[in-house]
Amino acid sequence: MTANEISGSAQLHGLTVQTGSVAGGIHYYRPATDVPPPRQLPGVPRHFTDREDDVRALNTARESGATLIDICGIGGSGKSALAARWLSAGTYDDGQLYVDLSSQEGPLQSEAILRRWLRAFGFDRPPSRSGELITLWRSVTATRSVAVLIDGATRPGQVRPLLPAGDRSATVVTSRGALRDLAADGAVFHSLRPLGHHAAVQLLARFAGQVRVEASPRDAARLADRCFRLPLPLVLVGARLALRPDHSIAAVTDALADRGLPTDTAREDPARMTVDTALDGTYEDLEPLTQRVYRLLGLVPTLDVDPDLTAAVCDVAWAQAELQLEILAGEQLLEPLPEVGGRVRYRLIPAARDHARRRAMQADSDDDPARSLRRLCEWMLAVSTQAQIRLTPAQATLWQATMPPLPQVQAPFRTDPEALAWLESYGDSLLDVLHAAAEAGWPGVVWPLVDTFWPLFLRLHQYELWVAAHKIGLTAARQSDNAAAVRQMLLSGAIGLNASGRRNDAIRWYTEARDEARRAGDRRDEGQALLGLGACHYEAGRPELARAFLAEAIGLWRDCAYPRGVALAQLTMGEVDLADDAGRALALFVEARAALLEVDDSYEVARALVLQGHARVLTGGVEAGIEEMKMGLASLTAAGGTRWQARALEWLADAYCSYGDAASARHLYQQAVELYEVIRPTDAERVRNLAVNL
Repeated sequence: MTANEISGSAQLHGLTVQTGSVAGGIHYYRPATDVPPPRQLPGVPRHFTDREDDVRALNTARESGATLIDICGIGGSGKSALAARWLSAGTYDDGQLYVDLSSQEGPLQSEAILRRWLRAFGFDRPPSRSGELITLWRSVTATRSVAVLIDGATRPGQVRPLLPAGDRSATVVTSRGALRDLAADGAVFHSLRPLGHHAAVQLLARFAGQVRVEASPRDAARLADRCFRLPLPLVLVGARLALRPDHSIAAVTDALADRGLPTDTAREDPARMTVDTALDGTYEDLEPLTQRVYRLLGLVPTLDVDPDLTAAVCDVAWAQAELQLEILAGEQLLEPLPEVGGRVRYRLIPAARDHARRRAMQADSDDDPARSLRRLCEWMLAVSTQAQIRLTPAQATLWQATMPPLPQVQAPFRTDPEALAWLESYGDSLLDVLHAAAEAGWPGVVWPLVDTFWPLFLRLHQYELWVAAHKIGLTAARQSDNAAAVRQMLLSGAIGLNASGRRNDAIRWYTEARDEARRAGDRRDEGQALLGLGACHYEAGRPELARAFLAEAIGLWRDCAYPRGVALAQLTMGEVDLADDAGRALALFVEARAALLEVDDSYEVARALVLQGHARVLTGGVEAGIEEMKMGLASLTAAGGTRWQARALEWLADAYCSYGDAASARHLYQQAVELYEVIRPTDAERVRNLAVNL
């Protein structure tokens, strides 16, 4: 290449800093994302007591080569705390991962868990297909040292896809009963018993106070036995005593007996009854407002709660919601979680969640669970709308014309990353909320919620959630008799189907959207469906059919004066033409980029510039094409367009190959491989072979 001279002060252009002169080849090295090792294990409670024998048994298992341990025991015995403490004490330099299966309203798919874990390792765009996802997970963990805690498993099939590869990692599963089939996977089983007598009294003293317990040792021993010497009920009654210094230990013990705490000969599960009885006592000692908040939190179909959500669901002021959550956490009914975007979050402990729901169903009050669910849905819609307007404003237009006014709420985020983090934090609960709203008969709430979560689907590529949510949204839009909403769900859902490799389903959805748009006379939506059909057929290797659909879309959009749509269709048409007429493709890319500049669509401008540069290289303008691709790549990197970053890197490598600069090309190919691996493993293998064969 010829020397590239720039005069004046240095300027930063995303990927390069140029000053003075640059001679010889230009090498682009994508900066590695500095992602700290994940530390997801729940904190070990400060009141953790005893269990020295259990820790020794776990250490022995690890020293004997075990990498999978199932800690089984009755509810409330402290399995999770023991697992977290033991794993935290180990040396697992590459990260700690955690999932709580017991807190899910519905089955939590292993694919969703693996995507969350892979994103924790910096893989922002995990693969869509289950097999590719598991393969990547095994590759990522093959040489890493990782601690994994899978809490509340009920069957081996939940566990197997989540097991890390290699022998430097350790996985602990907690379960009520031993998952014996995991023996085939090399599992070691450890049964956790209730605390010993002395340890149970010691745990009680940590909450109620040592002086108080020592003043009534026989009552304390009787209370520990009444609690079946299980950590959870001991913590609950100890917290009650700590917050109520006027209550004697004997009185609390007698009250538990009066509520029917089982004896060892009770026919029912004594551990379950013990926990329920302790929760009953805690609940009945709460103030009426706190009782109400507790009941309603048990009803909401979300995993996590925070003051914003609580204020909306319970119809109380934010400060009051914050105070009530603090009270419930003080009673050990809520577990504090790590903050997300500066937001304090909690989660009801699993036993308390079930108990709160039962109490809500039994409550003789004016509180209407359906009204609380409606407040939750409208609050989520109000906040997700603000996130959508911030992140993808072009999408935030349709539903607002048909929806009743939403509550005026201040969004709990100030930046784009915080808005995306908020959507992601509620993504795990989205399907449960949608199902609950659908069962309540509110289709006019359901499909707008799906629509406003569009930035989550688009940015994080959670394909199963994307498709499942749009199926629910499509049904709701039809029930609402809203033709425009039906087309929106079909078009948005088809994008997810095509991106996840379900091309035939995508073609079916696009075709239905086209037919619906024609019946409604909506030429914009008809053009969008035609563009989608063209893209599907192009990717399926049917270029002539793709050209026919794209030409029809361009004609429609020109007639209705929609220049952005024309430009997008021209970009896809140009990709089709690249194979046999790069000059014609270049002309289309140049025209499309000019139109996109006019409508100020920065992301599509960057994509057009990469395509333009690639076509220019193919037509002989190698130096100019490389510069155009580098400029487009800089913008795509800033926007986070993973697939198009990978394509730009691959095409840049191709261009350097034409110069005979194998070293630069090989390095660029490798960068493309790193990106392709997390979204399209087949492309990663193809480009890896290109680098090997240089």
